Amino acid sequence: MENSEKFAPFKGICGKICLNMPDNACWEWDHTRRVALITLEKQDAELVFYPLIKEFEDHRKFSSPSETESPIARTITSEFGLMPGQSFFLSNPIENIVLFVAWWPWGTAERVSIRVGLFRLKPETAPDCTESTCLKQWLNF
Repeated sequence: MENSEKFAPFKGICGKICLNMPDNACWEWDHTRRVALITLEKQDAELVFYPLIKEFEDHRKFSSPSETESPIARTITSEFGLMPGQSFFLSNPIENIVLFVAWWPWGTAERVSIRVGLFRLKPETAPDCTESTCLKQWLNF
């Protein structure tokens, strides 16, 4: 996957995710899941949540009916799991790649982990290292 104009919609969504991030928030790279990770306090997380609903075509939560689940959503939720309170946001694919956000409140929901990743519908489409390169650029970390 090249970091080119064809992925401009993903870059735009990532920019909107970052708009309401507090100044002290700091992205990390989760090497295990190959996603960008940030943890926010509840009040800060709420400001980030609402743009997600607007920007993503598919919003899955624990209570979403399984019969309405797309094959893409089924694959991602089976890989990450989905518990009550958690949500997944999925973009439309671009060249067999989907941008997703995993919204994972902690036990008491006072903190929320947000994971942003790229999911390949066809794993052979590109080398693994490009997820971190693109996401780090798009999320400014």
